Amino acid sequence: MIHILMAVYNGEKYLKEQLESIGRQTVTDWKLHIRDDGSSDKTADIINEFALRYPDKVCLIDDPKRDNYGAKGNFAKLVECVREDGDYAFCDQDDIWDADKLEISVKELRRTERCDDGTIRPSLVCSDARLVDENGNVTGGSFAEKSRLYISGQHMFERLLLYNFAQGAAMMWNMKLHKLIKYIPKEAVMHDWWVALVAAGHGKISFIERQLLSYRQHEDNELGEFDRSAWKKSFAGKLKISGIKEIIKNNKDLKNERILQAMKYNGMYKDRLAERYIEIMKKGRIARTITGIREGYIFLSKAYSVKYYIL
Repeated sequence: MIHILMAVYNGEKYLKEQLESIGRQTVTDWKLHIRDDGSSDKTADIINEFALRYPDKVCLIDDPKRDNYGAKGNFAKLVECVREDGDYAFCDQDDIWDADKLEISVKELRRTERCDDGTIRPSLVCSDARLVDENGNVTGGSFAEKSRLYISGQHMFERLLLYNFAQGAAMMWNMKLHKLIKYIPKEAVMHDWWVALVAAGHGKISFIERQLLSYRQHEDNELGEFDRSAWKKSFAGKLKISGIKEIIKNNKDLKNERILQAMKYNGMYKDRLAERYIEIMKKGRIARTITGIREGYIFLSKAYSVKYYIL
């Protein structure tokens, strides 16, 4: 069974199209778990209509105590509540899945999770995605290319302590990893980042180069791909006293978020690499840059520069 964890909030504009794409999956052994974060539009009506068509496949997570957790909190609540045996996948409310997304992902997961001795390890797979506009029209390029994600097996865990390169909407992970995750702590920068971190620290991450979903970009996106060219333009416009002060503050906040996440991870799993990362980040700028590059936490690549990730 594949458990799809779908967090929704005021998603009436695109939700129906995403639900229809789930209904068209070539793999039928799935269950959709939905948590509404207190929508005030017609989101609930759209979900109920879909649930009537798939009464045995749709489960609404009832949480009357609190709404408005935000994206991270909403997905975290789903991870905490859904603990059934099977594989797991995050699902955004405004994307469009290819019909064989689950089929291809689960096949890769079965291949990835098996060790040479026949045992099963905690595993996560993540595909690429095509970028589309609010009307579903392809805008060109892939999510990985546009974000210039640098993905390789070398120092994967160390690099995940600095930035996340696994897109939540494209993820699937096995039960072995789900049991390890247990819950998404408040110290996690984002829900998908935490899942990827645990996967890299305890098992294996595999990437599917094929684009298995349409990732919709629109004005209401809470999160989106990182566009380096746009960032450079905005950065150039901020090269004044007020802009520089803002950049320094944002960098400090990001550094603190990453340190808190690493500290929580180390507290839960007692990880030597996470502990070492914390030590490095407490050094002065020059010392942590040199040490980070030497030990694989920071790297030089065409995707991301050292100056961007050394805060």
